[in-house]
Amino acid sequence: MRLALSIFCFFMLFACQSTSNQTQVIAENKMIEIMADVYVLEMHYQKTYGAPTQYKKHLDRALKTLFASHGISRASYEKSFTFYASKHEQFIHMNEEVIQRYNAVLLEK
Repeated sequence: MRLALSIFCFFMLFACQSTSNQTQVIAENKMIEIMADVYVLEMHYQKTYGAPTQYKKHLDRALKTLFASHGISRASYEKSFTFYASKHEQFIHMNEEVIQRYNAVLLEK
């Protein structure tokens, strides 16, 4: 009886953890917006300073502000980025959407 109860509790605990992990993934449309903003920041600092060692602290501060403006944490972004990157076709589609948004902005200018 104790063994069965222990096994049941273990599976319940495991099931609860996996559900909470899935809810931390940012929705695809919102993730595309955030990725676009992150890419722009990274390009700006790369173009301005060149070497990552020169701009890492500044970029980290800018990303912290960016994530706060989107109402997410860096950990949530990184977890979501890893999640979508593991889904190759979906990740390609998301990056293509980012490029299309850049092109639309450039055409407006």
